[in-house]
Amino acid sequence: MRSKAAAQLLQAEGFTQIYNMSGGIIAYEGGKAAGDENQGMEYFVRKNFADVFQMSYAMEEGLKQLYLALAELVEDDKAKALLTRLARFEEGHKAMLRARFSNGAAVDEVIDSESLEGGFDKQQILDHFRGQIRGLEDIIQLAMMLETQALDLYSRLSRTAEDEESKVFFQYMAKEEKLHLGFLSDEYDTLIV
Repeated sequence: MRSKAAAQLLQAEGFTQIYNMSGGIIAYEGGKAAGDENQGMEYFVRKNFADVFQMSYAMEEGLKQLYLALAELVEDDKAKALLTRLARFEEGHKAMLRARFSNGAAVDEVIDSESLEGGFDKQQILDHFRGQIRGLEDIIQLAMMLETQALDLYSRLSRTAEDEESKVFFQYMAKEEKLHLGFLSDEYDTLIV
């Protein structure tokens, strides 16, 4: 999902030679990436702070929508409850972002309920993960994967941010993702005990 979002941002900036692999890293079967860890990250930190904030806010909304959509797929009450709780975390995260970083600016709340993070539509995401979600353990592992990707993104952006406001913002976001991972780790521990 993150690479799809990056591809769309680059396309909007006029880049024409952009490739995004269908199926993402799960579908990847060969070759090795070359380049340094921060290659390409400069694109994200050259935007103004309002754009950075909107991007992060939209990613939180997209993840919330994904959790709610997955909750509709599962039949187990505990699994539904966990996915609903994860969606509430994302809503709470959005509220914290608004309170701490919006500086009174209006936040774009117009989000197409059929579109999720990265421009995927809800059905695409559901089709992709449908076969992978069989119970609580699968849900926790998926959520940990998504939160880890977000932690990775925000950590790298915080190290390369050129202005202090963006750096503080990305550090805050990375810290929040660590908290989410801690919760998920605790939930996972209760399953394997």
